[in-house]
Amino acid sequence: MDKPRTIISAIIEKVENNELKVFFQTRWKPIVSPAYTGLLEIPAGGVDVYEDVYDSLKREVKEETGLDVIEIIDDYHSEITENRPQDRSKVFRPFLCQEAVQTVDGLPWIGFVFRCRVEGEIKMDLTEAKDPQWLTINEIRNIIENKPETIFPLQFPVLKYYVDYISNLKK
Repeated sequence: MDKPRTIISAIIEKVENNELKVFFQTRWKPIVSPAYTGLLEIPAGGVDVYEDVYDSLKREVKEETGLDVIEIIDDYHSEITENRPQDRSKVFRPFLCQEAVQTVDGLPWIGFVFRCRVEGEIKMDLTEAKDPQWLTINEIRNIIENKPETIFPLQFPVLKYYVDYISNLKK
């Protein structure tokens, strides 16, 4: 592949017993992604050609987890504009952007990360991921500090930034 693949990633949040938790899964793609199978990750996937990033976010979360995105936290997006016939565009603000600058056995990913809330029952697509779990900020920080190699590399800096961001909000 000679061009980056556009992706979205979902930081799925919920508050349980007054504590913020984030959805994680174990990446499980032994045939197509053996180098990264078994690592912790947040849901993510490709954006199709001319697919709205929000539609992609909702589709990927639903496909991988069975959950429905009901809110995108701190969202901003403009109306779709058409200043010339058949040329439609908009602006949007993700929580973060991400890029793989080198991989062992991955793709040249570049993408957008959104914070969101969901509803529904977890129904994992076992051809992509398994072992759904909700981790606290302290649990995520502990993994980042003590077992960084267990996190999918593209998402490691995202999660590191996210933990710092959330921790600074609480101050």
